[in-house]
Amino acid sequence: MTGVYELLVKFDPHGLRDAAKAWKALAHAMDTTGQRHRNQVNGPLQVNNGPSRPAWEGADAAAARPYMVKTEVQLEIIRMESEAAALVLNTVAERMYQAQTNLTNAVNRAVDAGLTVSPEGVITMPPPGKGEANDPEAQKARQQLGSETKGFQDRIDAALKAAQTASDQGHSALVSLSANTLDPSREAGSLLTAKNNVAGIMRELDLVDPYIPDGKDPAKNAEWWKGLTPEQQETYVTLNAAQVGNLDGIPAEARDKANRLVLDQKIDALEAGSASVFGLDQEAYAKRKQTLKDIRTKLEESADERNETKQMFLLAIDPEAYGGDGRAIVATGNPDKASHTAVWVPGTGTELPGVPDQINRIRQFQAIAERQAGGGETVSVISYLGYDTPESLPEAGNPMRGIDGAEDMRRFSNGLRVAHGEPKTHLTWMAHSYGTFAVGEAAQAGGGLHADDILALGSPGMGVATADQLNIDPDHVWIGAATSDPIRVVSGTVLGYAPHMAGFGGNNIQVDTSGHAGYWTDNSESLKNIGKIIAKVPPSTGSKEDPFWGSIPH
Repeated sequence: MTGVYELLVKFDPHGLRDAAKAWKALAHAMDTTGQRHRNQVNGPLQVNNGPSRPAWEGADAAAARPYMVKTEVQLEIIRMESEAAALVLNTVAERMYQAQTNLTNAVNRAVDAGLTVSPEGVITMPPPGKGEANDPEAQKARQQLGSETKGFQDRIDAALKAAQTASDQGHSALVSLSANTLDPSREAGSLLTAKNNVAGIMRELDLVDPYIPDGKDPAKNAEWWKGLTPEQQETYVTLNAAQVGNLDGIPAEARDKANRLVLDQKIDALEAGSASVFGLDQEAYAKRKQTLKDIRTKLEESADERNETKQMFLLAIDPEAYGGDGRAIVATGNPDKASHTAVWVPGTGTELPGVPDQINRIRQFQAIAERQAGGGETVSVISYLGYDTPESLPEAGNPMRGIDGAEDMRRFSNGLRVAHGEPKTHLTWMAHSYGTFAVGEAAQAGGGLHADDILALGSPGMGVATADQLNIDPDHVWIGAATSDPIRVVSGTVLGYAPHMAGFGGNNIQVDTSGHAGYWTDNSESLKNIGKIIAKVPPSTGSKEDPFWGSIPH
């Protein structure tokens, strides 16, 4: 390896490290700029804040919005590729520095042993001494030195080879990055291309499997995350977004940043692909693409950094989950900082296209809870579409949907506790329809949900016979059952004892609404009671019911 030896001896890693810092700074600037664009430009323009700040609507808005979204995507592309360039340069610098250290150690040992190292890195033995031919001990020592010479040469050659490999890998990785990173004309598929480029870089550098926890233990996830430097955290979020975005126990802000990138990547891939590429018919393909765009638009509506408690946090997104029904977890308000956190679990028929409506609902719950909460207390409400909801009423009689989702639900709840830390948030799990059964399944086993309160609205059953089986004080189990809710016909038949009945225990809240989906009607006592429970305020209660004698006075 003529020339490599001399270059490695003179190698100064600071040049590559400084270049990596410059790329890292560009990535950080793009991240900051992207958030500023979302929070101060694109988001506020879509929110109606009264006569002084109306939402931008009409033909001009419709024409401009795609370009504003494209600007944010372009900033994400630059961020990803800049992070990748920094990773390449830092990796090559460290590997070459290690090779240089190994080379220096080998050369010093060789010189100390009396050997000579040429400018090409070739070791030669000293010439035989006078009388050595007739001195058996001297011959034996020379033979031993010859054996050591081979070992030293092997170490030098290995160091040179490692340096050459690092250089070649770095060159190949950098070449795989797009040369037109800053070109604003890049069209659909550019974000996907950038993602694929980054994946290629990881392969080139043999970094295909960077250490990321398996996600099964939120406490271990949190410990791993806290052990990273801010720069390392940013790199993981950018280059391993899908894995980081699904880690329960790490900060909501990190998960949100990762999952918004995943969302943009999913949309970009759909726009660049076709129905056949995704194994969908044309209608399902168009629906998935529009659904993800609608979710992104809904998230942008809350991008108003002047009111942090109204910020949205995308804690999970996977349109392919559950056979294409989709998985999405969204919070309004930061659950890591909230005084009160509530997790809302919807029931039958709720799939990914329903996420924007679910966001409206949790914002409604947050608003009513904030009116009930004490001064200075904050509220976060989370829409949890993190299990395979039944598609139809016949399917809602199948307990396996709730049973299968129980472990994920417990892990998510544990992750909320871990990420929030002390002092603990007041945590409420509340659900509607089949969602109450899913919550019951999660609460009754595996240590439960670590909830302070559980609220079940329009419940067909919670998978248990009594409230005290939910790993919570029954006095903190709340049941809402409208007298005209048709769920009463099946409640207590296949999914557990009817929760509104006296034998179940817990408390029935006062409900003044009708039907199966009226519990959150504006200005109702039912909605007010939901807010009170979230805010740790005693709700107005109603009577438990007896299957034979009707309402039992309380």
